[in-house]
Amino acid sequence: MEIGEMLMKRSFGLDIIRAFAVLFVLCTHFFLNTEFYKVPFTGGSMLIQAFLRWMFIICVPLFMMLTGYLQVKKEAGSNYYENLTSVLGIYILYSVLAILVRVLYFKEQETLIVWLSDIIGFRANGYSWYINMYIGLYLLIPFLNIVFNNLKNQREHRRLLFTMIFITALPGFFNNIPGYINIFRFPDWWMTLYPITYYFLGAYIREYKIKINKTVAGILLIATILVETIISAFFSRGRNFYNAVGDYGSILILIQTALFFLIFYDIETDKKHIKTVFSVISIISLDIYLCSYISDRVIYDYVINNIYVSQQQIVYYFIPIVMASFVIAGIVGLIRYKINDIIFIKDKARTAKFDNSIKL
Repeated sequence: MEIGEMLMKRSFGLDIIRAFAVLFVLCTHFFLNTEFYKVPFTGGSMLIQAFLRWMFIICVPLFMMLTGYLQVKKEAGSNYYENLTSVLGIYILYSVLAILVRVLYFKEQETLIVWLSDIIGFRANGYSWYINMYIGLYLLIPFLNIVFNNLKNQREHRRLLFTMIFITALPGFFNNIPGYINIFRFPDWWMTLYPITYYFLGAYIREYKIKINKTVAGILLIATILVETIISAFFSRGRNFYNAVGDYGSILILIQTALFFLIFYDIETDKKHIKTVFSVISIISLDIYLCSYISDRVIYDYVINNIYVSQQQIVYYFIPIVMASFVIAGIVGLIRYKINDIIFIKDKARTAKFDNSIKL
């Protein structure tokens, strides 16, 4: 498919969101792969790092909202389920590459049975939990769509959203605050269903073409991140970083994700070179995500052993570390995509259609 034809079929705003989302994944992994969670939360540097962590934490929720936005009209069928093989193939490829790096570079030794078990159990690649979750969500999507598309009006769609927020996002925040749980506890049995909350939120935005003043949304976005930073700083006093805000399903993270999505999802541009850059990153975003486990392990192994002095010092290397991993994973992803494009040339139309749908 020619680049011009490809760009015409893609949404620039959605490509922006996906490109930033995968970059944010690598940014959040900086804190996971350094000593951020293991050192005392003191000083201005740790406060800035907490702000950055909260700014980037919307990475996975953005992908879930994109899924809802793009897949809400899908129905079960052979073509639908066939698309899942593309994701599984990419997952297996990067799992095998991860095993090779672990064996040849890190000298890990396991039997073939253990490695095969790790691939099947989503353990060979340390970042593959998302694929595990995604398979289940993908299988549920046609049935989630039956629920969403058979509701009669906007009022019923809002009731569905508010119900999901009540059973996932509110307990995801309030039940996480130290002390608050002793006063009042939200019902939290369904809290882990937060991917479906984000799915329906993305579907709702598509259904009703929600608009928002982007300047106001930007201010609210920054304010939300500041609130999250202040809360975590307050509860982290005299100890290591304490996550009092909650994880991906928290109401504050949901608000932050929705604001970011609404700022960018309907943006368009006639600058072909800009559209091309974001389109390419978007198309190989799953490659970047899974391959970044390999690039991260190699890069952070070198950084920790040769550069790291303290968490306050290593943050100055944040940009080069993240971008090095991003570029390496991106190059590998491009190579994989080009090889796939040559081998499966007959499937170009199907692949192009799927690339702008649910994947990372």
